[in-house]
Amino acid sequence: MKIKINDQQIAYHESGHGQAFVILHGWGCNKEMFSFLHTHLEDRFRVISVDLPGFGESEEPKQVWGSHDYADCIQKLLQVLKAERPIVFGHSFGGRVWLACGASADFDKMILTGSAGLVPKRPLAYYIRVYRYKITKWIYLHSFLKKFYPHWLENKRKNSGSEDYRNASEMMRKIMVKVINEDLAKDISKITAPTILLWGTEDTATPLTDGKRMEALLKDGALIPLEGGSHYAILEQPKKCLAIIDAFVGGK
Repeated sequence: MKIKINDQQIAYHESGHGQAFVILHGWGCNKEMFSFLHTHLEDRFRVISVDLPGFGESEEPKQVWGSHDYADCIQKLLQVLKAERPIVFGHSFGGRVWLACGASADFDKMILTGSAGLVPKRPLAYYIRVYRYKITKWIYLHSFLKKFYPHWLENKRKNSGSEDYRNASEMMRKIMVKVINEDLAKDISKITAPTILLWGTEDTATPLTDGKRMEALLKDGALIPLEGGSHYAILEQPKKCLAIIDAFVGGK
């Protein structure tokens, strides 16, 4: 199914009846990623799995969006779909979108796994690498090199960025750079919905320390470490995670 929200075409899949349960995927993924969760819940809830703008079958934003732009779009989608006081689930970037809702988040409950949303504490080597790139970029743009090597900067970006960055379109790269530098600590501290944080202890994309920080910021949050799990711990330990989710939201 597709729907227009502020001239932005959004794709989603909906099934079941009852209270809304809304699923948001992570960066570079789509609504099919958590189809096992969708299917597991559809006999008890009205489950809505969304393709975030720029992913799956949803259109890319026409401007460089930040976390709050995504949050605003999804909240408007829920209003149009009349999904009132939903239970929400988000992985990684999907979690970031829910957290960006902040004080306006009218959620019944929230489930996040490997959620983004906090700027990580990075080593000095990271900042040296970033500033070295910025200096090199400035020299390139203000010298004769640009004339003789017109594609050098783009090749440099492609080779130096993460896999998600390299695979993204130009617009989504700009969005990625913007959102990963947004710290949502203030928004997180305003969320009142009971929240569980499912977190792989070996997650290197959003480390367990991020989960501990989120737990401290949330008014009603509980961190549940998943021993040995990676950033995709919920896919690696589905039975355990489904049992936890069932207990939290009302299971069989």
